Amino acid sequence: MDYKTPVAVWLYTIVTTVAEVYAFYVGPGTFDVDMAIGTVAMINSLVAAIFMMNIRKEPPAVQYLILAPLALVMVLILTMLFAFAQ
Repeated sequence: MDYKTPVAVWLYTIVTTVAEVYAFYVGPGTFDVDMAIGTVAMINSLVAAIFMMNIRKEPPAVQYLILAPLALVMVLILTMLFAFAQ
């Protein structure tokens, strides 16, 4: 069994999580930091869905169906950030 992809995804997730925590403690509460953390979290969820759930091996129609809710969640998060931005 090939373990390169799951280990690479796991390492990517660990590194980006550490970067998110560092960004939070360096500039907490600023809009730019909130946007960066939200963007990285969305990319992490997309990477986990594509590689861990084997969505990359599905037909393109199924892949687009998976991306549609992710885009909706992104719009909702951005709307909430802009609504509560100071």
